[in-house]
Amino acid sequence: MALSLRIAQSFRAVLDCIAFITVFWWLRLYRRLRSKTNKRLLIETLEHARVFEEWEAAAYQLDYILENYLWREGLAGAFDFKLINERLRLINDALERQDVHAVIHCLRSGLVRNLGNITAPKLYNRAYSGTKHLIEEYVTKVALAVEYLTMTPPGQSHDSLSNQGKLDLLHDARQAFGRTCLVLQGGSISGLCHLGVVKALHLRGLLPRIIAGTATGALMAALVAVHTEGELLDFLSGEGIDLSAFAAASERAAAAAHVQDGQQPAHGWFSTLVRRAQRFLRYGYVLDAKVLEECVRANVGDLTFEEAYQRTKRVLNITISATGGGLPGLLNYLTAPNVLIWSAALASNSSDVRFAPTTLQCKTPDGRIVPWEIPAKAKVRQPKRPRNQTPSTDHDRNTPLSRVAELFNVNHFIISQFLAPSLYHSNSRRSSREPWSTYLKRLATMEIQHRLTQMDMLGWLSPGIKRLLLDESVPGASWTLVPHVTLMDFARLLRNPTREEINYWILRGERSVWPAVCALKIRCVIEVELDRGYQLVRRRKPFDMEPPPGTVMKASGEVRKRKRLRAASMGAG
Repeated sequence: MALSLRIAQSFRAVLDCIAFITVFWWLRLYRRLRSKTNKRLLIETLEHARVFEEWEAAAYQLDYILENYLWREGLAGAFDFKLINERLRLINDALERQDVHAVIHCLRSGLVRNLGNITAPKLYNRAYSGTKHLIEEYVTKVALAVEYLTMTPPGQSHDSLSNQGKLDLLHDARQAFGRTCLVLQGGSISGLCHLGVVKALHLRGLLPRIIAGTATGALMAALVAVHTEGELLDFLSGEGIDLSAFAAASERAAAAAHVQDGQQPAHGWFSTLVRRAQRFLRYGYVLDAKVLEECVRANVGDLTFEEAYQRTKRVLNITISATGGGLPGLLNYLTAPNVLIWSAALASNSSDVRFAPTTLQCKTPDGRIVPWEIPAKAKVRQPKRPRNQTPSTDHDRNTPLSRVAELFNVNHFIISQFLAPSLYHSNSRRSSREPWSTYLKRLATMEIQHRLTQMDMLGWLSPGIKRLLLDESVPGASWTLVPHVTLMDFARLLRNPTREEINYWILRGERSVWPAVCALKIRCVIEVELDRGYQLVRRRKPFDMEPPPGTVMKASGEVRKRKRLRAASMGAG
């Protein structure tokens, strides 16, 4: 009896020990699985950062943990590091010797945006905080060389340039390098993200002077283009936007929605969804046109394209849809200088400007506002297309962005897309080893876009659906910005914009720009420095009293000729 009791106690002790060990290790494994690593914590910081400095600090720490700093210090990559290294050495030597002509030669011989393939997307998908140090140093040195030529005092030595010579040099350099256009495409209420994109670019000094907008993007582009540099930051904070029109519309809708007993009917959100869906299918836009007109006029005023350009020096381009006739598809201060901006922005939200509820308005020389005359729809016989020419060739040449490139020497586009984020991918995606699900999603996206393009070529897509699902072909290098939008965000499409909504979408837009800051700096910082130097020298030009040598010789020849004619006339008299 005692022996069996001891055996039972021993067996129980063994079971207790096994249970204790099992629970111990299970709890450790559970805590390990539930606890967040430093990498995960930093990634969450990137996703929820509210300012760029917070995002940048987390990006540097994450690159240190993942040892991406070793990749940044290395030379091997998808670019010609030998060419970049040699040109960096030449620029450094010229700047150290303060040789103006050597600096000019270095700039003229290699002033290309994608020199040595330094703008390849692969160079910006590896590290979070930047790209190769060699590329960053090279672009910085080129910008310093442009600044050195701009700030060199004129006429102090035989090597120095006059202000007119600097102006010609910077003008030719800007022409050779090209310009950047910011394209804001659609988005309904989520198009408020465009304001966040503009704010992030403005704070980093990368906001282009040429802005194009379509649909809701046209409304955002109009709001940005009418504000000067000093007014822009206060306006982009969200407090400078007048939302009284939407507040009044919400009050009217709430008053109309109440039944006689004072109770609000059920399924109000469903009726709002149906009403906006019908409006989109019929006209091509979601929000009420009258409310939009009141809001845009309250924020933009009755400024024309030409008046806005004279005030801010920003080139505003608004895309409209018009079938037939002689109406231009791109409105700016060159093609439609006297058209009111608010009317063009509202017309851009319609699938066809001829059937838009708001007529295009223009301003006469005496200040009167009258409807803009739209030519009648003409039946034009299209010429026969050669057999060896694809249907997309003519379409690519006649797109509004192609027109922008022709008018303003644009060869680089920053595209902000918010229409159908599931069908687009951002260039700023940070994943060197992507899972199979990402590749399958990308393959499915390419297949859907291909089938939609085929349907568009056959004429099976309505203009509204086409503008929603198909992106416009870009005639040049581009960088696409797409925000991270969740399913819960689509419920916000049923709400009228408020201060909280604007701040929410602005932050979403800013976060879409932060991963692309390094890539955009590499692409645009030289352009920004060339433009700044050109404007500086241009303002300084009237104080340069030293005329070019050819002008002096021509003037002296004219003086001698006048003296001979005067002497001949006196002798004849």
